[in-house]
Amino acid sequence: MAVDPDIQFYCMGYYINSCPKMRYKANFSPSFLLCPKTYTWQPVENCRPKLECNAYSRLDETNAVDEDGDVDLASVAVLFKHQALTYSLYQMLCPNRKQDEAEVQEYSRLVGRKCSRSILLYRQSSK
Repeated sequence: MAVDPDIQFYCMGYYINSCPKMRYKANFSPSFLLCPKTYTWQPVENCRPKLECNAYSRLDETNAVDEDGDVDLASVAVLFKHQALTYSLYQMLCPNRKQDEAEVQEYSRLVGRKCSRSILLYRQSSK
């Protein structure tokens, strides 16, 4: 087997712990998985027990946080009536739609700061 000293990392694609055909990927050493909460790389040996219990798990045991996770709701990009708006402008246009706030908050928490400003969250017109 040839070794290229210029290659430091090699991504083998998705890893699904519950899929026996994919488990071979974890046998290569060193192997790391990306924590879906903190976006930090974790050794696969530490991740397997967590993934056995729950397919979606925080893999990083430190107090690390996603720097892009704190989102100002006012800046979330919204698509409303074929117009791109910020969430704060949408709130002014639709003051009676307070139920949207919890959904927009969850959305922004899941996609993070960068995506919440560049992906438009569709808001449907009230009937």
